[in-house]
Amino acid sequence: MNQELGFTATVYGWGAGLFFFGYFLGEVPSNLIMSKVGAPSGSPHHAQLGDFRRRHGLISGDVSFFVIRFLLGVAEAGFFPA
Repeated sequence: MNQELGFTATVYGWGAGLFFFGYFLGEVPSNLIMSKVGAPSGSPHHAQLGDFRRRHGLISGDVSFFVIRFLLGVAEAGFFPA
């Protein structure tokens, strides 16, 4: 992926960092939702996780890579507690 899109190590590092930043921002709200509605009711929220994984195939540059990685982090934030 790095060679095909021309990403440097810095761009890839920022993408990895944005994933964890999104994960960090989404962790508390996801846990609060899960504690109120329960895991079975909150699980459809995580169905979008597959959608963000598929969108990795649509990445065309740095900005789209950053956005998709951030949104994937937010979507995965509540996956573990569920």
